[in-house]
Amino acid sequence: MSHQLADFLRTHRDAILEAWEAEVRELPAARVLSQVALRDHLPLLLEAIADMMVQSAPPPAEDALGSVPDVHALERLGEGFDLRQVVTEYRLLRRCVLRLWAARGLEGSPEATAVFHDAVDEAVTASVTRYMRARDRTFQALDSISAAAIGSPDVSSFLPQLLQVLQETVPVVDVVAVLVCEGDLLRVESAVGVEVKKDWRGRVGEGLSGAVAATRQPVLVHEQATDARRISPLLQAQGLRAAYGVPLLLDGALLGVALMGSRTSQEFSSEDLLLFRTMAARTTSMLARAQAHAREQQARAEAEQSLARLRASEERRKRWEEIFTHLGVGVVLTRVQDGVLEDVNPAFARMHGFTREELVGRPLQDTFAPESRGTLSRHMGVADSKTHHEYESMHLRKDGTRFPVLTHVTSFRDESGQVVQRAGAFMDITQRRVAEAERQRLLSGIEAERARLAAVLEQLPVGVLLAEASSGRLMLSNRHMERLLGTVFTPEEDLRAYGASVGYHLDGRPYLDGEWPLARSLLRGEVVEGEELDIQREEGARASVLASSAPIRGREGTILAGVLTLVDVTPLRRAEAAARQAAEFGEKLIGIVSHDLRNPLNAIHLSVTQLLHSEQLPPREQRAAARISKAGDRMKRMIEELLDFTRGRLGGGIPIHRKPGDLRAVVRQGVEELEAAWPDRQVLLHVEPGRYEGEWDAGRFVQVVSNLGSNALQYSPPGSPVTFRLKDEGAAVVLEVHNLGLPIPPEALPHLFDPFRRAASEGGGLGLGLYIVEQVVKGHQGGLSVTSTAPEGTTFRLSVPREGAGPPGPEAAGPR
Repeated sequence: MSHQLADFLRTHRDAILEAWEAEVRELPAARVLSQVALRDHLPLLLEAIADMMVQSAPPPAEDALGSVPDVHALERLGEGFDLRQVVTEYRLLRRCVLRLWAARGLEGSPEATAVFHDAVDEAVTASVTRYMRARDRTFQALDSISAAAIGSPDVSSFLPQLLQVLQETVPVVDVVAVLVCEGDLLRVESAVGVEVKKDWRGRVGEGLSGAVAATRQPVLVHEQATDARRISPLLQAQGLRAAYGVPLLLDGALLGVALMGSRTSQEFSSEDLLLFRTMAARTTSMLARAQAHAREQQARAEAEQSLARLRASEERRKRWEEIFTHLGVGVVLTRVQDGVLEDVNPAFARMHGFTREELVGRPLQDTFAPESRGTLSRHMGVADSKTHHEYESMHLRKDGTRFPVLTHVTSFRDESGQVVQRAGAFMDITQRRVAEAERQRLLSGIEAERARLAAVLEQLPVGVLLAEASSGRLMLSNRHMERLLGTVFTPEEDLRAYGASVGYHLDGRPYLDGEWPLARSLLRGEVVEGEELDIQREEGARASVLASSAPIRGREGTILAGVLTLVDVTPLRRAEAAARQAAEFGEKLIGIVSHDLRNPLNAIHLSVTQLLHSEQLPPREQRAAARISKAGDRMKRMIEELLDFTRGRLGGGIPIHRKPGDLRAVVRQGVEELEAAWPDRQVLLHVEPGRYEGEWDAGRFVQVVSNLGSNALQYSPPGSPVTFRLKDEGAAVVLEVHNLGLPIPPEALPHLFDPFRRAASEGGGLGLGLYIVEQVVKGHQGGLSVTSTAPEGTTFRLSVPREGAGPPGPEAAGPR
């Protein structure tokens, strides 16, 4: 490789730099720099490029240039160059070298020229990369500082956050401090990573911070322990190795010093030093603003205090003058000696039909009606004997009309206690007198309405009670209520104080204060209709009543009062109890009779069975015996149904004994019995795929299949089938029984499972089959429903869980 270009760079370096400097000075940021600062690391860069060219195998430009482009980029960032200007520097350097080389008529080898261009390109790339990274890091730190400044109301709270940002941004920094200049002393304003008293002070010229303050130049200490000139008590106590101090200058004035130090490293990178100087500049502006703000606040506070004192007296005077002038009631000041009006406000003048000028200087008694003037001196004497005095009198207007006035007189005394002046406030109470008269008229009307209401209430056949919200004070009652409760009504302050009555829920629990229907209406606005409860009268007897209550609301919807009505249903409940007792007696009688009929019926059945098996019995007598046998079987089923009904109503439910088994076999057995009993009808069984094992009472389930199937066969057309469908629904098994034919009347559906009822008059039996089906299903903790329409026919659907949840409760197996 030719060495001509390398030799040219070395021998003509100064000429190249002079030409380059002349062009670079056109950049705004370069105009203020000295020659040394402007040329910076460019001589080293040219030397490194020349070294590359003389080598037979030049190393990569990145290795050959080393850190020169990086350091140059950081210096330019600190000097205020933008990225475009940094790139322009290298572009101008390349142009100057090539222009001077061409001007001397020299020709370099292509390899040397390529090495030169590669080196310059690498310098541009490295500088741009380093510049952008340092700028981004600085911007991030400044963003954090700005966020801290926004959330900090003053410098005392901002500085710790700023120093914390610096410590987090520069990993090698362990200690950061800001010292404020106070004459010849430096006081610690804020510090992070160092334990030092806030009021610690050092002298200018002593130690690192003092040297920075004295020279007003940055000072870098690489090894604090061995640099005796830079030792200070503040740094020595912290075990720092490296330290860096920057003066905080504003327009040539020293505001303080910023320090950072490291316990682990004796060097700070150029990028770290640049970032610290940038943050120091931001600290300087914050300190300057804080000091200016403090001075401004102090001056403003002093001015405002002085102005406030001046305004206070003026405001008090104006305030009383405004009150006197604009007060809605008449106000006057009178002399004590003769009662002459010294001053009156516009309201007093308007009240009497005069102007202020017409009243000032006249005696106060001229505004009084003749019949009230004689009492004026007496009222003034009373006012002088105490702090204030009120009275009513008649006043006279300019046109001669009279009007009532409420007067409030206050006597002012001097230090010796002598009355020196009187002030009077006068209020026209004409409207109040009219309102009082109207109020009396309305009260009279209300009393008349109340009397009429009381007369109506007395004739009502129910007990009525009226209470006031929200106290619950009892206001009104009628005689029927007194008879129900067994006590005479007296207005009481609250519901609890009314008589000695005690209320009970139907389950025997006593009513609490807030549970009474009237209390719920008064407190919560609840409307109660027909709530049944028992009331114990004062003499001890109980009465069953239906209670209804409702709130009485005003126009705004607020509750004003509450009304309660009580209907005595004691005779009705007694009649119901008697009817229930009679029904229970009849049911017991049915059970006894049914049980006693089984023995003679069994004897008949055995005898008929022997006759049917006898070979000597003629055919005619055999047919008669067969009819007797069928009639006996029918009577046996009726007796079994009566016994089941009796057990269901009186014995706590039809007994259910669940045992493990397959429900398909149980249903199939019932269907086969139906086919045998109805040989001329079609009975179908469809079992869907699934699992049908569980715990069932097989005998009772056969009874359910038999009753539902017989019911379907009885009420369906002769040629139509009756279909049983068994389904697996997971935790439960569903059985559906469907038949065609006339639908069940809608009015019969609610009572379809009641005992001794049938959907139609056709057919025999006692009407207990569906009742027994329902009781068996409930005994299995299952559910039963029916749908019946003309197009679809009738379907009974029962769902039974596979396993019992325990013994059935009263609702599951007891009487309906």
